[in-house]
Amino acid sequence: MTLFQNPEVSSPNDQALCEVRDFLCGRPDLLGIVGRAIRKSFDEVIDGPRTGRYRIEQLEKTEKTYIGTKVEIVLRTELGLERGHVLDNLIRGHEVDTKFTVGSTWMIPREAINQLCLLATGDDNNGRCGLGILRMVPEVLTNGANQDGKRSVSALGRGQITWLAQGQMPRNFMLDLPDAARATIMSAPSGRQAIWELFRNATGRLIPRSVIEQVAQQKDSAKRARESKAVLAKEGIQVLCATYKEDRAEFVRHGFKQFNDDDWLSIRHP
Repeated sequence: MTLFQNPEVSSPNDQALCEVRDFLCGRPDLLGIVGRAIRKSFDEVIDGPRTGRYRIEQLEKTEKTYIGTKVEIVLRTELGLERGHVLDNLIRGHEVDTKFTVGSTWMIPREAINQLCLLATGDDNNGRCGLGILRMVPEVLTNGANQDGKRSVSALGRGQITWLAQGQMPRNFMLDLPDAARATIMSAPSGRQAIWELFRNATGRLIPRSVIEQVAQQKDSAKRARESKAVLAKEGIQVLCATYKEDRAEFVRHGFKQFNDDDWLSIRHP
């Protein structure tokens, strides 16, 4: 994890850039805010509980395009920023756009030329994210533009980004599973059996309720998860839910100190 306290800027005479930098660097847990915003954006667009999908590569082309808009909206909300009159945000009285990429560069529209841009990045496969700031003067952009007139940040421009935070973002549970385990879960013939396979193949891991809903794709997924307790107990697998006081004590006994009230856990006993 890397947090930067008043990082140096490539244009120290750019007062607006420095003021925006100081404002954002003054936010407690900036990296955590950015990571959670990107995680939430990914999960909402992937929409696992309704679609059964679990990774960005499974999205349609139009959905992938929308991720940038979703990150801009969620990040503005999580940072408590005002909406700009011309660009996405108003920070310390300065118009600031937000751009996001899952790749190595950002596409900058005409209206953001010469303006400040927050540059967010997130990679679900390696679990890393970042937030930087750069003024989009022509010198930091490529010469060519796409059909919409957007230009990308050049290699020179990427070297001039003032990074405010870089590090780990909340993990994608399904991507962290071994390929064979994930395939077994996702190929189960019913929602009930998918939940059983989840508990069998993800023992010793905190399982968010959203993952239960994702693999089950049923409105009564929590009920199916509760029903699995008796079934899997016969196999030596203890299924726990932090909703229940007695189960929470088991979470702690097994070394889990931080968890949400609707997290699940399965423990295989010899």
